[in-house]
Amino acid sequence: MKLSVGIIGIGLSILVMLQFMIFNEVVRDELSQASSLGIIFATLVFVAGALTFKLPRVGGLIFTVAAFLASSISNDFPDMAFWGSASLILGTLSGFFGWKESTSLGRSKLNG
Repeated sequence: MKLSVGIIGIGLSILVMLQFMIFNEVVRDELSQASSLGIIFATLVFVAGALTFKLPRVGGLIFTVAAFLASSISNDFPDMAFWGSASLILGTLSGFFGWKESTSLGRSKLNG
């Protein structure tokens, strides 16, 4: 399951990055700060997706930080509310899988 969360996160980051690169070409000077925050959001989601494979709780934390960043620029870009919600869901799933993995490792150490 960590594999699917990581792949979805990387795919989401590529979609958001392409969206902001195209939108940045259309709108030159207007909203340039919000547009750069969108690219930072895409980078954070990419890093979180990559970290989810080995460190799912860290990836979940970065997904959550990216979701709050997306909600801060959702006034300028309404679609960022959707991307932020998707990031928050991925962060929750990644954190849950990391927690589940750590508790199962703890149980195996107790049993054997």
